[in-house]
Amino acid sequence: MGLFSKICYNLLGDDMKLLDGLGKAKKAIGGIVAIIVVGVIIFLIGMHFGGKSSEPEITSASLGQQIENIEELSTLSYHYSKVGQFSNNLKLNGWSIPLTQKKFLLSYEGELKVGVKLDQAKISVDDSTITVSLPEITFLSHEIDENSIEVYDETKNIFNQISIKDYKAFAKKQKSKVEEEAIENGILSKAATRTQKVITQYLESLPNIKNHYTIKIEFQKKIDS
Repeated sequence: MGLFSKICYNLLGDDMKLLDGLGKAKKAIGGIVAIIVVGVIIFLIGMHFGGKSSEPEITSASLGQQIENIEELSTLSYHYSKVGQFSNNLKLNGWSIPLTQKKFLLSYEGELKVGVKLDQAKISVDDSTITVSLPEITFLSHEIDENSIEVYDETKNIFNQISIKDYKAFAKKQKSKVEEEAIENGILSKAATRTQKVITQYLESLPNIKNHYTIKIEFQKKIDS
């Protein structure tokens, strides 16, 4: 073989080795990229399904427990100041006995709270709708502030003396009158509207509910406006 031929052969040999090396490198890189792509896909699939499995399931039982834990929900308070009079005579056969009258006039303050007992609520989940059926709005508490009571024009009668029972009977009667007035002024319907809003906001604050479910709040008994 001549000198020129040897040189050409050596050059071609080096080029072939280089091309062969590049081919192997490309295959190796291609293999690494394929592994990375597959790994990323597996990771994303795992995140997708793993995320779903970690989301709390929305069921009637789970939501019912959340609501029942609250027990009572007071959504409206009514503070008032009143003046009332108590009067009583001893009676015989339905007739008032003269000179036996006892009476007192007093002012007082009180507060009643209106709301709903959530341990009686019923919840259903149907596709993308959550329906909460509530018991009727009621007076959860009604208290007269004893420190606010001031007595005026109290008469004393030796035949018919004022007793603690008279004050208790007066307080009971006054509470009933205040509750009737509050109902006439629409306190139950106002509390119902407020209750619907509060429960809706509470449910929407729970994971995976807002923007995924429509929330319907209804009452088991119609609220008079």
